[in-house]
Amino acid sequence: MTPAFIAGDWGISHLTLALCDAQGNPLETRRGPGAAASRGRFAEVFDELAASWLAQGHLPAVLCGSVGSSFGWRETPYLPCPGDLQALGREAVAVRDAVRIVPGMRCTNPLGAPDFMRGEETQLLGAPVLEASMGRGKQLVCLPGTHTKWVLMEGSVVREFLTAPTGELFATLCEHSVLVREQSASIVHSPSEFERGLEAAANHPDVSLLHKLFQARSLRLDRQLSPEGGPSWLSGLLIGADVAGAMPLFAGHVEGAPVHVIGAPRLNANYVAAIARHGRTAIAIDGARAALAGLALINRDEERQDQ
Repeated sequence: MTPAFIAGDWGISHLTLALCDAQGNPLETRRGPGAAASRGRFAEVFDELAASWLAQGHLPAVLCGSVGSSFGWRETPYLPCPGDLQALGREAVAVRDAVRIVPGMRCTNPLGAPDFMRGEETQLLGAPVLEASMGRGKQLVCLPGTHTKWVLMEGSVVREFLTAPTGELFATLCEHSVLVREQSASIVHSPSEFERGLEAAANHPDVSLLHKLFQARSLRLDRQLSPEGGPSWLSGLLIGADVAGAMPLFAGHVEGAPVHVIGAPRLNANYVAAIARHGRTAIAIDGARAALAGLALINRDEERQDQ
């Protein structure tokens, strides 16, 4: 396969650069510091990681994520919603010759508040390449992660979305709270304790998450939950609460249709299990592959514009 471009998913915490063929298949992958750790030196980080690829000749690069934020390499605009994902390539911002950054998207979410995404829009664009059922009519899409997105789409148009800081809350409670674990205990995934957490989220559905959180500690104190099982129980509680809160907000638009879940495989599996408890089918799509497919589409769109 012949190298065609460099794809970059540059989030807050991590950078993944890939040398790709024209379809977005990675020929080689490299990791680097996220946008938070790259402030003021984005060009240097990019050039260092991609040096041997760039030495092979002229290769365009397309980057998405927090690299386009206010503290990124170059701030790119937020496209308003409803907005068509097909516009992403046309609105990409050049930071220097052959290096472009994908814009984010913004909306007024179902709660009437402003909401934003950077990086997920590229996954949404690429997902239909991997899953034919994407991109047809109205659909609900979940992109789990540090800041989980719930997105209402119609074809390639993003109508609105809602963000839940599920992953960030999980990490904060695990690292900076006595509720979940002793700091000497490692964080491991226990499917059985995760299921118990989902069950706790479903019990007493009218009770707020705030009033269930202390069980992460009280169950351990009562020896009903092992020290190692605490994080998995909390993960189930948070994901269960996330799904239970989001689904009713969008149910009237996509009643009965499968929910597409785009993210890392294990996180996808956790959300698929939580969604199944609400009687809905979920289709999992690998988020890293979706991002590469989306960046490949944007690269091809930019090539057509340059011709």
